[in-house]
Amino acid sequence: MHAKGSGVTLLFGNMTRRIIIHAGFPKCGSSSIQAALFHNFARLQKDGISLFGKELRIAHTSADLGVPLWFLEHAKEKSEPLAQRLSDEIASVGDGNGDRIGILSAENLSRPEMAQLFASLDSRLEVSLVFYLRPQREWIPSAWKQWDLKRGMSLSDFVSRCIRIRRPPFKLGIETWRSALPAAKIHVRFLIPELLIGGSPAADFFDLVGLSRDRYLIEEEPRNPSLDYSILHVLSKNPHLFSSIHDNKLMKGLMRALPAKFQSTNIQMLSREEEARIEESFRDENLWLLNTYCSGIDADRIYRTYFTPQEAEARYSSATDLDLIYRCLGIILESIAASSEATAADDKISGTRKSRRTRECS
Repeated sequence: MHAKGSGVTLLFGNMTRRIIIHAGFPKCGSSSIQAALFHNFARLQKDGISLFGKELRIAHTSADLGVPLWFLEHAKEKSEPLAQRLSDEIASVGDGNGDRIGILSAENLSRPEMAQLFASLDSRLEVSLVFYLRPQREWIPSAWKQWDLKRGMSLSDFVSRCIRIRRPPFKLGIETWRSALPAAKIHVRFLIPELLIGGSPAADFFDLVGLSRDRYLIEEEPRNPSLDYSILHVLSKNPHLFSSIHDNKLMKGLMRALPAKFQSTNIQMLSREEEARIEESFRDENLWLLNTYCSGIDADRIYRTYFTPQEAEARYSSATDLDLIYRCLGIILESIAASSEATAADDKISGTRKSRRTRECS
């Protein structure tokens, strides 16, 4: 089936009204996928693809774009059914003869309690559910950096908590959606380089839904870069610097101030013992997911390569508090010096231009 006028072949069958729901998970490439969709908004419109915006309405202008995280949260609080709303929105776009295809992307959709809000949607539209996952030994440190270090929780305690409450709930989330929308087509993708078409989640998503990567502009840069492990450690000791786990002002300020070489974790965060505990706890779930949703791959080899404990020359868990504090202090001093040099260079350039203009006017 082709989107009208575009020559774009879509993966998801031969119906007139369709919805592709990218249901997360958090910390699994959602920002990259959403950025690519927004960046290509105008071209997607021309190709007959509509995006749901921040109010869970079809976006008609760039001002309508946004991830409907809070709208979905409010709908969940009120147990508000959403199937009719989504169906009506898709029916409202396109002409009588063209395909009507919508894409909804929001990472909080992966939460099991969200699925029931969409019950019966698969009887109104052709539905495809897309989930992106990453190995838990990668997901847990990433989630700690994003949220729980702002509470003052240590990474070691966060690991124990994730194991205890079965977080991230990959299998539970997917299975809950499958129960709520039994007619939907489910696509599960792991953020593992050799399993991603095009090498990035955004490129893989566009390929998955049948959108030619040659026709769209897809950035290769990561959307959520990290910070040096010593800075993360010091931040975790100062939770008062954050108003909530969603407060990103300080993180964004550090990203602007720090040289690029300090904007990565650059060390293995977990101890080998923690990696082993994670592997054992999620082993059955991961093997089930690989064997159920990743056909045509050597699941055992993929599991051994990406889900089991790995060797590392250095680990955050082995560093002392004093080592981490001194490293963080050194980074701060180097960053201040670099900023001062850049300011002096700018002042020199500005002074040269001012002097030239003065001579020209005299």
